[in-house]
Amino acid sequence: MRYYIKCKLNPQERQRLADSIRYGTLAQGKIFYEGMQTALKEGTIDDNDIVHFIEVCYCLEAGLSPMAMEIPVLNNYFNDIIEIKDARFRNQCTMECEFCDCTRNTKLSGKPLVDELEIKKEELTDIRKDDFSFVDIGRLKLNRNKQKEGIESLITIFNDHINNKIKPVFSGAAISGLFAIFYDGHDYFRVKNIADNKEARQILQVLGLKVNYSVDSAKAAAKNSLAKNDKRSNVV
Repeated sequence: MRYYIKCKLNPQERQRLADSIRYGTLAQGKIFYEGMQTALKEGTIDDNDIVHFIEVCYCLEAGLSPMAMEIPVLNNYFNDIIEIKDARFRNQCTMECEFCDCTRNTKLSGKPLVDELEIKKEELTDIRKDDFSFVDIGRLKLNRNKQKEGIESLITIFNDHINNKIKPVFSGAAISGLFAIFYDGHDYFRVKNIADNKEARQILQVLGLKVNYSVDSAKAAAKNSLAKNDKRSNVV
């Protein structure tokens, strides 16, 4: 799930938060390390020192409360976690958060947090190139106008790839079907709602894309998560 989070900044931890974002030490060693770094880099702060950001979290799907693992880290920098809410309705969720741009139009209140913390953009560009290149794949800008659906679109992409026109990036399984991300030299775009069958998987394999899960397993994960208890559940 993607959550819209509001936290009250602890003024005594202001510099430490700035340094942890600047040097890439915030949440270091945690499974959500990269996501939290990127979320706060793109976050905002309003006139009441409330920080707004959106982060992908799988705690609910794992049987925990939303942001259960992240909250102890946030408590090191913020006085209060004011609100954690779904960034979109769950009945619109297909459980492909890694490469979903469902929150692309969400406007965060206030001004950029990095500006308030006086972090220069160049300080965030190449932080520790060896082990700490922060790229949150969930924040790739997908061109919706180029989005396609189904096996026929995948076959077309395959033919374009043969002619070196398209670069395969990633593939996965959602509850609505398999999906794949491609780059055409100008934009990233998605092919979604691909039937999970032998033909589709063979094409993805030839393209160098591996799907570790199935549509059935994505549906099972949804049904077995705490999300099933919510009236806006993504359970199918």
